[in-house]
Amino acid sequence: MTNQERYEEDLKIIPEGGSKSYVIDGFNACIRRHGYFGHLCGYVEVPDGLNVNIDEIDCHGGITFNDHGSAFPTNGYYIGFDCIHHGDWAPFKASEGFSDSYETYKDSEFVLNEIKNIINQLKEKQK
Repeated sequence: MTNQERYEEDLKIIPEGGSKSYVIDGFNACIRRHGYFGHLCGYVEVPDGLNVNIDEIDCHGGITFNDHGSAFPTNGYYIGFDCIHHGDWAPFKASEGFSDSYETYKDSEFVLNEIKNIINQLKEKQK
């Protein structure tokens, strides 16, 4: 399946500008699709009182978001990552002719697995 085909299938799960919320092991999380560039971003709410050094969290491309935001399932503090790094296929880049053969589309399953990875790291820090 091509990147474009995977992207089009994934739009059935999370449409342009849309999001999907999850509760995984008691952690609030969500996946959001960027409304313009079309790539996905994953976010996890950090539990109150848990101090996190974002540089110590291992995830795709590293943590690129750490703040509160009105677009999340709760009003809590979230950390997150995006899927528009070197090697990531993004719909907007492809439509503009800036796609390379080595790039891969990071779909909602990939993002959900990265969210679970972040949650496991946060659970370790809670111990």
